[in-house]
Amino acid sequence: MIKILHIIDKLSSTGPARSLIASAKYALKQNLIQEHCIITLHSDVYPLTLIQAKQAQIKVFRKPDREILIQEIEKADIVQIHFWNNPSIYEFLSLDFPPMRLLLWFKIIGDKPPQIITTGLLSYSDFALTTSPYTLNLPIFDHISENQKDIVYGIADDDRLKNLQPQPHNTFNVGYIGTVNFAKMHPHYISMSGEVSIPNVKFIVCGGGIEKQLQEEVNQLGIADKFDFRGYVENIKQILAILDVFGYPLCEDTYATSEKSLQEAMYAGIPPVVFPYGGVKCLVTHNQNGLIVNSESEYRNAIEYLYHYPEERIRLGKNARHYALENFNSKYWAKKLHNIYQQMMALPKRKRLWQDIINFSQNKTPAQLFIESLGESAPQFQVSLSCDDTQELLSAEAKIAQSSVLLSAGEGGIIQYRNYYPDDAYLRLWCGLVLQNQHRYSSALSEFEISLNLGFNHWRIYWYIAQCAIVLKDLDTAKTSLEYIINNNPQFILAQKMLNSLFTE
Repeated sequence: MIKILHIIDKLSSTGPARSLIASAKYALKQNLIQEHCIITLHSDVYPLTLIQAKQAQIKVFRKPDREILIQEIEKADIVQIHFWNNPSIYEFLSLDFPPMRLLLWFKIIGDKPPQIITTGLLSYSDFALTTSPYTLNLPIFDHISENQKDIVYGIADDDRLKNLQPQPHNTFNVGYIGTVNFAKMHPHYISMSGEVSIPNVKFIVCGGGIEKQLQEEVNQLGIADKFDFRGYVENIKQILAILDVFGYPLCEDTYATSEKSLQEAMYAGIPPVVFPYGGVKCLVTHNQNGLIVNSESEYRNAIEYLYHYPEERIRLGKNARHYALENFNSKYWAKKLHNIYQQMMALPKRKRLWQDIINFSQNKTPAQLFIESLGESAPQFQVSLSCDDTQELLSAEAKIAQSSVLLSAGEGGIIQYRNYYPDDAYLRLWCGLVLQNQHRYSSALSEFEISLNLGFNHWRIYWYIAQCAIVLKDLDTAKTSLEYIINNNPQFILAQKMLNSLFTE
């Protein structure tokens, strides 16, 4: 009996939790000798996921105290961390643990900030498991031996689609199933979908996030009749049964890997239309089991093409299903995972300390922890933290202000770290820069003022405060801030110029 202890941020309804449970479920179906336990780092849980975990005979501890955590690590043969960058997982890694065998299962593509696989993570683990061949081919994996790495797709639950039969429908349905926000979706999903010119088209969007905001957008654009926002849907079989095309355009810096919703759509025989971003390009072969597009116009054209040429839609759908049956078999991946567990059992349990890997210090600030999580992928944050040159600072912080939606507001991004560590002055500064760039001046001003109160004392924050105050027509605050800069750094002549322009008739 191999005892596996899973560490995961939370038991949600999303892919990482589902693949964890599916791996245990299909191991059980094959009588593989395993025992599974889950420890979540947050106490909140999606109720149905908790039920599914119990059905798979998995014991669950929701954010247990340290004593239980240590006991379970000591009892486990293998500790398996389901990894993506977020502050709670990195905080967990910094704890002092008893000896263990450690498997990191990366649920990220790993090459774009903030979802980066670092050399520290690979050094810390005994075995690194990816969910996409793209990830396994990243140069960083050259640093570890072949017997320390492999790939297991995020395992889908085949039973969700059992006895699926296409159902008659009166519209041409293009489905999207997944997280609904622009840290995941293509930023122009609404506009490029709305411009698809075919009769009776319906874009069915399933998933939680900003669906209400998107509904307001389509209402304002006068294209609400083309969209059907369903929110989160547990029974995806009823959705897949009425889809003609799976339109799954993700953002360019997506960290998506083996995408269970894409697996399930292909399994259902629905041809996908995707951009070549993240791990998606490893699942879809253009004009063989789907269509890969490189622009918004190509996306629109691809949807229209599949409408006008139903025989091609059928061909691609059949090929997609054949590919899914060959490559997404849940039992196969569960068995492969079991073989990796058996391989790891030959290793001794060993003591490891995160601080030995990455020069960790208990005195490091949350901003420094955030920077470490990015590896070398976003040097502008280190410049902001430690540089003395004015031009370099302002240039780096201009780049921070223009951070992508994923780096600013996605998992592992600036705002998530700021929410987790609200008393860090630099995280507040960086959040303010992002908000200012989004023209959310009042919110940005609030972040800058909190940063000041937390001890940020460099004159440049008054430059950002003055800029926001001017837009908000708070001239007293602008004047006070500019005068502070003039008194403390008279070489920064832009402050005097701005002050003169404000108060010279």
